[in-house]
Amino acid sequence: MGYQYTQFRVYYRRFVKKLKPSMRQTHLAGEKMFVDYSGVTMPIHNQRTGEVEYAQIFIAVLGASGYTFVHATPSQRQEDFIYSHVKCYGFFGGVPRVAVPDNLKKCHHLQ
Repeated sequence: MGYQYTQFRVYYRRFVKKLKPSMRQTHLAGEKMFVDYSGVTMPIHNQRTGEVEYAQIFIAVLGASGYTFVHATPSQRQEDFIYSHVKCYGFFGGVPRVAVPDNLKKCHHLQ
């Protein structure tokens, strides 16, 4: 025999309160580097002209250590995206096995 809907909800709420969901990921050193643009732009003020331009903020994080590289570029175009990768590989002193971009289908800078 099953529960009535109201009784089921009571038991289910009790059950959910006991859960402590988390998503554990094990990262091996040098295996993955997660990359993305922050979504926040940074204003750059030209001292001579007073003009304000905005930089895109590229972020790369090594999965195992959380070691982070941040680089400002004028755009998210392919050449800036590649240049930021070159700079971060130099900063990290090597290349990971895999570079994992966030929301690849939205990465218009990869087109």
